[in-house]
Amino acid sequence: MRNNLALKALSVILVMFFMLQLTGCGQMINAIEHSDMQVKLKMTDTIFLDPIAKAKNKSVFVAVNNTSDMQEVDTGMLQNLISSRLTAKGYQVVSNPEQAGYIIQVNVLYMDYYRETGTREGAVEGALTGAGAGAWLGQSRDTSIALGLIGGVVGGIGGALIGKALKVETYAGVVDVELREKTDKPVTGQMVTNAQTGSATTIKTTQEINTNWQIYRTKIVCTAQQTNIDKNEAARVIAESIASKIGGMF
Repeated sequence: MRNNLALKALSVILVMFFMLQLTGCGQMINAIEHSDMQVKLKMTDTIFLDPIAKAKNKSVFVAVNNTSDMQEVDTGMLQNLISSRLTAKGYQVVSNPEQAGYIIQVNVLYMDYYRETGTREGAVEGALTGAGAGAWLGQSRDTSIALGLIGGVVGGIGGALIGKALKVETYAGVVDVELREKTDKPVTGQMVTNAQTGSATTIKTTQEINTNWQIYRTKIVCTAQQTNIDKNEAARVIAESIASKIGGMF
């Protein structure tokens, strides 16, 4: 009887040992696969600029803000990167928006840090983070899409790495982009604002618009992922990728 119990105990120990070995190998492979920084960007909506207007409007005004917690994404650096991409395409960057054929406004709205923990724990943590961000950012369609894209990257990491020396880390965020295109004919419409005061009261205001600017808006979801990532390097690469994405619209 004792021999059977001893054999069963030994079998359990051996199975656990081999499982840990296999898990450790998988974790090490995962860390090696992420040794180089992997940056991904997705837009919630495609912007199609008028090709006739693009041929005429060769001056651009660029303004960049950063209201996220990751202030390492320097607004001046990002503005210069966007400007250089457009200059290379034959556009003149101007300091006065009234002289511009295009106005580009960019805001780094949300940027957060995620560290790989465990398969289940990581998924729960990602879900809670996404839920909190959703409540904070609002429930607009494009924001929901953006946070969903982040969750697909961050929540799908999974698997605890060996010790604290090796960890797959991610910086993920949402960037708002507004692009205005000067038109020959007036553009009319309405600006609608829903201001919520408390949980049961909403004030809705409207304003008639008559302008010579066609307005486009989108969000860019960006993620930078690497084993033992460097925050400043991630901020630089994210800024370069955002600039390339915006420059690609022209």
